[in-house]
Amino acid sequence: MGMGRNRKFDPTVVLHDIGWLFIKNGYNGTSLDDIVKATGLLRGSLYSTFGSKLGMFIAAFELSLHEEDTQLKWGLLLIAMLEVAPQSTKVAQMIQTWYATNQTPDIEAQIGHALLRHSGIITKGE
Repeated sequence: MGMGRNRKFDPTVVLHDIGWLFIKNGYNGTSLDDIVKATGLLRGSLYSTFGSKLGMFIAAFELSLHEEDTQLKWGLLLIAMLEVAPQSTKVAQMIQTWYATNQTPDIEAQIGHALLRHSGIITKGE
């Protein structure tokens, strides 16, 4: 690759797009091509900013944990627990830290509810 256009982009916006893609397709079901299509960024820009598909997931997950958008947070938490933690110690630790700092009497119920919603077993409003 020659001197491509050095595209300035807002990582927060890009990470939201990537986050929703992981929620929709799952971690394993999301390819780099999907991410390139969804963000409109070149592979090179994505890799140089986030390092890898796992790096992109971690960055999106980290961002979601500190934001008001609870749908993004819960969606990525579920994908993190179900698909990514088994293959990434860093993600497993992120989940443990989140869990430890969000200990409420109904946290397990909230996780179960989010999982049922994510699976489409119950609808959003329930």
